[in-house]
Amino acid sequence: MLNKIFVTTFNYSLFQNYAYRLVDSFIKTNQDIPLYCYVEDDVNLYPKYENITYLNLFIEQPLSLKFVERNKLKSQNNSKISYLLDSVRFSFKVFAQSDARKYSQKIFFIDADTEFLKKIPEDWYKECLPDDILISVYDRLGYYTEAGFLGFNTLPLNNKKEKLLDVFFTQYTSYYIYDLIYSLPAFTDCHALDATRSRFILLKNYTEEHANYNEKILGNWSQKQDLNVMHYDNFINKYIKHKKGNK
Repeated sequence: MLNKIFVTTFNYSLFQNYAYRLVDSFIKTNQDIPLYCYVEDDVNLYPKYENITYLNLFIEQPLSLKFVERNKLKSQNNSKISYLLDSVRFSFKVFAQSDARKYSQKIFFIDADTEFLKKIPEDWYKECLPDDILISVYDRLGYYTEAGFLGFNTLPLNNKKEKLLDVFFTQYTSYYIYDLIYSLPAFTDCHALDATRSRFILLKNYTEEHANYNEKILGNWSQKQDLNVMHYDNFINKYIKHKKGNK
């Protein structure tokens, strides 16, 4: 198992539109840690590089495909109302994050519409996701979390000596495995993440299963700023730019 990896997800259409910039910038900035790309189609469609691994999400996580098959039509209809109701569109990220636990102790998830600006130093990763922190996240108080960048850590254990991240992802993925995503105010990965975080924050002092949950809030977002919290955070904006789709 690796110590740390970057993880993202896209399909070939998104790759041609903007995700190619993520891959190109990763190579040009000579990042030290591997990039794992979960795709929804043939892995042979994508350019091969030594430090990049392509995985077919539906092969690695069959429950992801089942969620898509069950809800594709519903999601298409909902998306005409608001992108926040497009459950399928945002489901791939959750299953990719979950699967990446097989490959690395620490997982740094980045959206496919991000670009690397320069090489990230080793001490940055340690500051971003210390060993006693389960998840590092860009919280936006009064709004839903910015999930364009997340850190996940497999090292913390609960009081039952179980990997706390396994317990976390059991809850997190349940919103898709059992279609519980439709019980939330909106149907994005951000809302599923916030619902899971809220449960752990509530129960951490009351159950052995949720004990030792700690998260690190990245950035210092203010409601006076626009929603692109990563843009205003000097910790990350020197190294990674989040472009919000093709904008």
